[in-house]
Amino acid sequence: MTDVERRLAILMKALVKTGLEYICPRCFQLFSDPSGCYRHCRKEGEGGEGEGNEGDDIHRGLGLITKKDFPEFLRCYRAAIGFPINESDLPLEEGPGRPGRRYYNKCFSVEFVLDNCRESFHANTGPMY
Repeated sequence: MTDVERRLAILMKALVKTGLEYICPRCFQLFSDPSGCYRHCRKEGEGGEGEGNEGDDIHRGLGLITKKDFPEFLRCYRAAIGFPINESDLPLEEGPGRPGRRYYNKCFSVEFVLDNCRESFHANTGPMY
């Protein structure tokens, strides 16, 4: 086992023990629940406190959850993971309540992002489109 493989194995064990099941595909920050991930995306999209911090368009788009905003969400999700995933390949779920309401939670699951993210951490700092 190489040093990199050993380190990765340790990190994977640590990840499993944390219970953090959701990840931002833009910056790889981990969360225990999808609502925390959405809050993070909206906050980063608006820009934090401080002069010159105007926000991140990709994060903003990842925080969109309404059906009418889905095309923008999909554009930003594709940019974040680094390739043009088909809409039909996204793990979208029908939600309770209003008919036609979809939930994007599984798009942020650690497993789904690891399986589909094609960008390296350093390459993921700027928009793909």
